[in-house]
Amino acid sequence: MPQFSIIVPVYNVQNYLAACVKSVAEQPGPRDWECILVDDGSTDTSGQICDVLVAEIPGLRVIHQQNGGLANARNTGLAAAQGDWVLFLDSDDAMAPGLLEVLRRELAAHPDFDWFIGKHLEWQPDGTLTEHTGLRLLPGPFDSGDYAARLKSLYQAGHWSVWKYCIRRAWLADTGVRFWDDVCWAEDWPFDLMLLNHCTRLYFLDVVFTHYRVGRQGSLLTDAKNLPKRFEAIAAAQRHLAAQAALGKISPEVYAVMLDAAADVFWPQARTAAVKDAALRKACLPGLRRLHPLYPHGTEVAARKDWKLFQTMMKTVGPRLTLWIASRKR
Repeated sequence: MPQFSIIVPVYNVQNYLAACVKSVAEQPGPRDWECILVDDGSTDTSGQICDVLVAEIPGLRVIHQQNGGLANARNTGLAAAQGDWVLFLDSDDAMAPGLLEVLRRELAAHPDFDWFIGKHLEWQPDGTLTEHTGLRLLPGPFDSGDYAARLKSLYQAGHWSVWKYCIRRAWLADTGVRFWDDVCWAEDWPFDLMLLNHCTRLYFLDVVFTHYRVGRQGSLLTDAKNLPKRFEAIAAAQRHLAAQAALGKISPEVYAVMLDAAADVFWPQARTAAVKDAALRKACLPGLRRLHPLYPHGTEVAARKDWKLFQTMMKTVGPRLTLWIASRKR
């Protein structure tokens, strides 16, 4: 049985996939890992590249499936994983050199922890690597029965990014937490919220896990035409969270924190939707209206006067007029 299962969802990344896999294959130390490529119905040559790489690199596996989205692909990888520990890596990113070597040492030194969180470097279009100045990771253990405190610590260090985690697979299976398939954008944050509900002890490592490629054109994170899909995804996550709370799987106190966290994801996107393009604004309106339960919530929105004004307008005059007024000021 391998020590590490590295899950790599693959979708239309023919220009980046080889570099991603190379970063895993060249990790120093024993070949105590498996790398599971989940080809999620790619329409370019990514699927064929997967087959070629699997034939050449021991420890590499590929699963071809119809397109189901990133969350579904990660769940497919989790179902196939056999390692003691799970790591996630996006197929346009790279694993930091020497990461597995460091993890072997750190996991052995701290055997009572199930969830380890590290750092990343931003991989700029010109090839340089830079630190993310907005994150603050305090190395060492963090143990708290206060869900809000755990969430704050995790968010300050990680910004919802599962590709900076090393998670004990048996423990993850016991929690029953998986990615929600219908959350088709920013899939990490509801996964984190639910997993954190099962975990009071985190271990933060001053270790770079991932070189994260920024600014890739056409991705859900960079393409403005994907704004409506972002609201659909937030609405889907909110429905799941509300259902979990209704079933008693989330306490009222924890759910209140989760609502603020969901709103903190929502408000930057809502403000982004105040674009000059009237057709795009109109396409965003159904999702914005479905997210009306989030309008009173959020911690970040309360800290900025311009955001607070936007929130007040959303609550009083609604999204259509709010977006139109805000778009005039840009």
